[in-house]
Amino acid sequence: MALGETTRQVVAGLLAALAFLGLYLGLTLVWWVAFVAALAVYGATLLVFPRKKRADETMLSAQVSEADLIAAGQSMTAAATRLEAAMDRVPGDEQGTIAALLTHVTSIRDQVTQDPDDYRRARRFISSYLGNMVDTVERYADLAQKSRGRHPERLAPLAAQIHDFVPALEKIDTACLENDFRALESQVDALAMQLKRG
Repeated sequence: MALGETTRQVVAGLLAALAFLGLYLGLTLVWWVAFVAALAVYGATLLVFPRKKRADETMLSAQVSEADLIAAGQSMTAAATRLEAAMDRVPGDEQGTIAALLTHVTSIRDQVTQDPDDYRRARRFISSYLGNMVDTVERYADLAQKSRGRHPERLAPLAAQIHDFVPALEKIDTACLENDFRALESQVDALAMQLKRG
């Protein structure tokens, strides 16, 4: 059973201390013999209970660690929260665009945090583009709120550019879903062949 490093050290230390006290006080061995035996108990305990890997050490697939998926999930959850807040500040007819972005970000997040292959497909978007996209939407929302309906000729092209983000996110979302379909289809095909042989 793997333990966290702190728990592992505490358990080993407690067992070593009990061994020392039992040998020194209970069996009245010489203190240094009891101490050497306690050290042996400490070392043996560390061997029996291996150290649990940290998230950044757990490789889920080639070059994707558990920490990568956790960080991606946190980043995308924060982006979804910011998009949701921005949606309330844009004009009503543009809220659908922000809602579509929010839907795709949430869907991509759910897929990416469960599948390293999906993460690899969306990694560049998450690390390079997601933050800039959300910043742009927030700045547009702030500007739309400040202008209070004035300067529609300047806001309209910005809204159109933000609307163009939706198909890009849809492609990433679809790629993650397609990857999941392929994986399941391969698994079902392999299982069907095994059942035929059996």
